[in-house]
Amino acid sequence: MALPNPEVIAACNALINATGTSTKDRAIATGYRADAKRAQGDLPGAVADYSQALTLWPDDVRALNGRGLAYRDLRKYDLALGDFVRAIGIEPNDAELYNSRGITYRAVGDLGRAIADFDQAIKLSPNYPLALNNRGNAYRDSKQPDRAIADFTRAIALLPNYADAFFNRGIVESNDKGDLAKAIADYSAAIKFNPWFTQALLARAVAYSRQQNLTAALADYTTAIELDPQFEPAYRNRATLFLNIGDNARAIADLDAAIRLDSQDAKALYERGLAKQRSGDATGGIADIAAAQKLVPDIANKL
Repeated sequence: MALPNPEVIAACNALINATGTSTKDRAIATGYRADAKRAQGDLPGAVADYSQALTLWPDDVRALNGRGLAYRDLRKYDLALGDFVRAIGIEPNDAELYNSRGITYRAVGDLGRAIADFDQAIKLSPNYPLALNNRGNAYRDSKQPDRAIADFTRAIALLPNYADAFFNRGIVESNDKGDLAKAIADYSAAIKFNPWFTQALLARAVAYSRQQNLTAALADYTTAIELDPQFEPAYRNRATLFLNIGDNARAIADLDAAIRLDSQDAKALYERGLAKQRSGDATGGIADIAAAQKLVPDIANKL
């Protein structure tokens, strides 16, 4: 069983500060401490530790990859790419490094280089479900749905409980292929393997709504909110459902919650304005619609 992050950090501190620890072992321990900090969300602390580890051992590929991941999470993409390039120069046959760099290229919209890196990762490690899933996402972004589905399917064959791959394949089946039944089946598999997967619940609810299965959609939105009371899109989408069935009071309650979580959500403001007008609150409705139009002047055309 893996140790909790605070215990990892304490163990690393003990090794780092111990008399007689070699420079290389101190670097390795500092890198592991950085991993623990990154896992608990302390990205600046992780970057500092990875940098310290690299000062002690400049060719520490593991620390370069970890710092690159931390920079990527901080959206410092140029620095992340620099670390991945440097790491690949040291270990050109490490599939994980190409996968890491590919994710970063995708994040900056360079889909050609992203796919090339995922190709190389898969060439080096053919049974690498994470790289297949990531290449599938890049194919989806580049409007190649059949290739995306093929990669997600291959990832699932290698890792049958891969919730993210089921979810991603469902997105393509729904949005690109228009096959709601297949999409719902994939979202359901994702939720089976990860019951806390709120994005999959949201996506399945949308698919159910498109099938006019409003009871199932309502249940999924509600479950997503119960799992994550801060999940703003679920409130907004459930409110839209309530609006469509004429339940203005519950729509307003959900839109109140959505706007508390995201005061810049023009769609939620506009729909709350509509719900208020339908409930007889003309003044409140006009105010909300005006606030929405201030954020997005053509909001009425975007719904």
